Amino acid sequence: MPTACPRCRTPLAHPWPAACPSCGEPLAPLPSVRTSPRSAYLTGRLLDGKVSEFPLAVRTTLGRHPANTLRLADREVSKEHACIERAGNTYVLKDMGSSNGTYVNGRRVREHRLKDGDEVTLGNSRLTFRSGDLLTSTGSPGVTVLASAQAAPAFLAQIDQPVVDDEFRPGDQLSDANALRADYEKLRIAHEFHRQVGLERDQKSLLDKILKASFDLLAADHGVLFLVDSKGELVPEAVRHRKEQEEEVVVSDTVLKRVLETRQAVLTADAVLDSRFSGSESIVAQGIRSAMAVPLLAKGELKGVLFLDTRERTNAFSEKDLKILSGIASQAAIALENAELARKIETEAVTRAELSRFLSPAVADMVVRGQVELLRQGRLAEVSVLFADIRGFTTIAEGESPQDTVSMLNAFFTAMADVVFRHEGNLDKFIGDCVMAVWGPPSPHGDDPARALRAALEMQAQVEALNEMRESRGQKPLGVGIGVNSGMAVVGYMGSADRHEFTAIGDCVNIASRLCGIAKAGEVLAADNTVSKAGADFQVEALPVQTVKGKEKTVQPYRVLGLRSSTSTGATG
Repeated sequence: MPTACPRCRTPLAHPWPAACPSCGEPLAPLPSVRTSPRSAYLTGRLLDGKVSEFPLAVRTTLGRHPANTLRLADREVSKEHACIERAGNTYVLKDMGSSNGTYVNGRRVREHRLKDGDEVTLGNSRLTFRSGDLLTSTGSPGVTVLASAQAAPAFLAQIDQPVVDDEFRPGDQLSDANALRADYEKLRIAHEFHRQVGLERDQKSLLDKILKASFDLLAADHGVLFLVDSKGELVPEAVRHRKEQEEEVVVSDTVLKRVLETRQAVLTADAVLDSRFSGSESIVAQGIRSAMAVPLLAKGELKGVLFLDTRERTNAFSEKDLKILSGIASQAAIALENAELARKIETEAVTRAELSRFLSPAVADMVVRGQVELLRQGRLAEVSVLFADIRGFTTIAEGESPQDTVSMLNAFFTAMADVVFRHEGNLDKFIGDCVMAVWGPPSPHGDDPARALRAALEMQAQVEALNEMRESRGQKPLGVGIGVNSGMAVVGYMGSADRHEFTAIGDCVNIASRLCGIAKAGEVLAADNTVSKAGADFQVEALPVQTVKGKEKTVQPYRVLGLRSSTSTGATG
């Protein structure tokens, strides 16, 4: 049964379409299989008269005894005649004390580093070494995907990955014992899987536990978990063996492609190698096996493929085993999706925490959700800028220990930042003992000048609260001067390629800093344009026109005394 469109559930047949023919829903393309280059092998005519090829593992033994990797039924060959071992990207042939010797290109050798085309002679058997394309592993070690021309699997069974039938049926819908057994089997698999996998969030550990659960439920010798990477390719990410010694797992890409195209579980009797090996006793001992491959589907999206094989005997797996592995794959896909979601939440939490140090919590949430585009290139925008600076900081610091000074600054900065965030401003930076805050992009409000003035008044109220605590401990009170100005500024990321910050630069920023510089302890000074834009809710007092440093034009400052409405946040007298 073909898979269905995730939107309208219309069945989709092979070949996989780009969009659903019924509802037009775009469909993600099938992942491709990353096929490894062909590994090194021996080729030659054995005593049975057949020309064969034999792939080389990490260590390949040659001899007359059946326990050898490549058995040579030749009286002139010793029981344990020679071995070929992989050394980096080369292979080394070693004689194992044979009676009649080991020859390479007609010369007897005890040890020889093989080159492509070398002729190896053991007794009456002549074999040619072919280097193939020596692998540089990019995924899990010990996994080779052989191309179709090298693998001709025989498909014994194929079942659909369940699309809807993932839930238990109510008791009144169970009409026979077989249905009850089927639901019990689902429950057993889910229980065993969750018992072993649990709430694992580390991907490597999760993949290992998925394979372990598969081995506990099924008699497999080797297992590989392929995942779809960011490029849409299917790559091996985890490998498991029943026995401890490493052994290369050879997977046919025909099997993988069949799973990808149909999104169905596949059971194979797979000789893995070329069909010419069917009569070779050594190849039968090494290669023929039963194998299963099932897709990992979560909400219609292919996460990967789970592959198991056994070399105990042909047809070792049954259709029941395939259904069990499909159940495991279904649970594994959910576990992988949950782990991915958990990692995403953790990443978002870290990002939100970092952003919240400088942006208001509301803006930080918008940035994490991708709803606000922080500008990579500066643009001109309307902003309201606030500077709050401690008066006589040097004198205060001289009378306190360094630890007390740091504690005082941390308490001051924390109180000021909390006020900025409560009024949905952005904490731009700390400059020595001064705080800079900006209202405007990336989340501007129509009343940003009023928000900045309310924040300034509340900051002075917070300083008074801090001073009460300081005076109770016999420490000098803090005096803070605040300057506020509104106008146009360049807003965006500023800095080097390695370190930059989202800030505002311009004439209006400089004026706010100058007003802060002339404000006395406990004062809030604002320029005329901020006062006029903030509205009539504020009690202000005009001060003499000021000529500020670096400005030819004079500035009309106002002392902000408080709010006219006692119900507004930050009211002070």
